[in-house]
Amino acid sequence: MPGDGGQIATRYGRITKVLLKTRSGEFDLESIHSLNLRELGISDLGCISECASLERLNLARNDISKLTKLAGLNNLTQLNLSANRIVSLEGLQALDSLQHLNLVGNLIGSIDSLRCLTGLDKLKTLRLCDRTHDLSNPVCMNRNYRTDMISMFPNLEWLDGEKLIGRGSEVFQLCQKIEEALEARQESESLSHLPKPSKWVPDEYWEPSNKFEESILSDASEELEALLMSCKYTVNKSEDTLNTLKESSKS
Repeated sequence: MPGDGGQIATRYGRITKVLLKTRSGEFDLESIHSLNLRELGISDLGCISECASLERLNLARNDISKLTKLAGLNNLTQLNLSANRIVSLEGLQALDSLQHLNLVGNLIGSIDSLRCLTGLDKLKTLRLCDRTHDLSNPVCMNRNYRTDMISMFPNLEWLDGEKLIGRGSEVFQLCQKIEEALEARQESESLSHLPKPSKWVPDEYWEPSNKFEESILSDASEELEALLMSCKYTVNKSEDTLNTLKESSKS
C-alpha cells in the first residue's frame, strides 16, 4: 500500500488525502503525528494543512518551491525540507512549535529571506549547509553568513551541525577561530605571489605580514589546550570521586 501512495504523489505531484492516509496508515488526517514523504516527486503541498496534529514531517528530495500550505501545522516540531527548490520561506513563520528545521540543498539566496523565521522562539536547530553531503544554499557563500546568522538568531543552539550554545560550544568556536585564521593566512600567502609595483614606496610596504594571523592561531591553540586540560582534569576528578565512592561502599 505505501508504494501506491508514492505512485499517486509522483503522478500528480500533489499531496492528497489518499496519499496521507496511505503513507501514515491512519484513516483520520487529524490523527497523523509523523509523516515521511521523502522522494515522491511532490511539488504541491495540497491538503497537508489538514494534518492538524502533525509533529514530524519529512519532505526531503521533492520538487517543492512554495511553503504557504504548511502554515496550519501549529504542532509541527521537526521539518525536513532538504533538497527541494525553495527560494522563499513564506509560511514557516506561522509554525510556532517548530524546533528543528533542515533547509540544506535549496535556493535561499539572502539573509533577508530568513528573517521571517526570527519570530520562532522555540527554534533550536537550523541547517542550511551540509558539507558532508555537499548540499548548501547560495546564502551560505556570503562571507559574513555565520556571523549574520548568529546575530539574527541569538537563541539558536545548533547551526549547520555546529553547536553554538551550551556544553561543547567552546570547542566549535575555537575550531572556527583556527579555520578563519588559516583562511586569512592562505589569502595573505596568495598575495605574496602577485607582481610587485614600481618602487614608489619601501619594499617592505608590499610584503604581507603573518604576525596577526599567527597571533590568532597561537591564542586559539592555547585556549584549546587549556580547554582540553580542563576537560581532562574534570574527568580525572570524576574518576577519583567514583573510586572513593566504590571504596566507601565496600567498607
